[in-house]
Amino acid sequence: MLIWLGTPFLEQTVMKVFALVRIHVPSTVHDKKRGMETTVTDHVWGHVVESHRKWHTKDVRLLYLTHRHMQEDTSLIVEAKDPDVLANFLLTHIATIENVRGIWVLPMAKMQFFEVPKDDTHGFPRFTITIDAIPKHLDRIREKISSLKPGRDIAINYIAVTFQSFRASIVVSVLARSRNHLDLFVERYIRSLEGVADVETTLISKTMRLVSPDEWKEYVGHLSVPAGQDRIEDIEAEDDSLISGC
Repeated sequence: MLIWLGTPFLEQTVMKVFALVRIHVPSTVHDKKRGMETTVTDHVWGHVVESHRKWHTKDVRLLYLTHRHMQEDTSLIVEAKDPDVLANFLLTHIATIENVRGIWVLPMAKMQFFEVPKDDTHGFPRFTITIDAIPKHLDRIREKISSLKPGRDIAINYIAVTFQSFRASIVVSVLARSRNHLDLFVERYIRSLEGVADVETTLISKTMRLVSPDEWKEYVGHLSVPAGQDRIEDIEAEDDSLISGC
């Protein structure tokens, strides 16, 4: 997310970039010398966990690490001083990791983190909802989803506008009692909104916060907001939480 801090006219503008970085390692590669497909090992997660503290500077902050179920990528939420600083970080520390084939940077604009009742959602799996929104309805869709208050079965963790492709423009992070509860929530509260062309949901199989609770408040506290006022109704669904990753 680009944030312009107030400065007098003609003075250098200070910017911050808030981004989701997806790091792709293919499960197999073609070995030209041997003329066959070879299985490769994804070292990204372990490498980031081991190295993130020494990568942390006043200009680059690594905040969160996630992995999407059944996907060939690891995702890193990063805050950087400006786009060039972010690019230099990725070129120096991420592009050089063994077997990395691609890096995809998603800008996270209009980022909002919502207060989530921890006791009520403890043990809930995390999902990402990616929304294909008709552009003229995009801001209204974002506002409608942001107005939702956590219910018994669903809590929204954050929302961001990403403009990541022609058919994907909003990302929502959700804690849900199960995949079935999530699917019903999406049908009732998201697909039904005017301007929503399509929705994709993905289970997040692994997460790790890379900063302490106090550091998290310091770095992203300005993006944290109270939950909305429209409570999500209880969802009656079979609890498939034990098999949601299958």
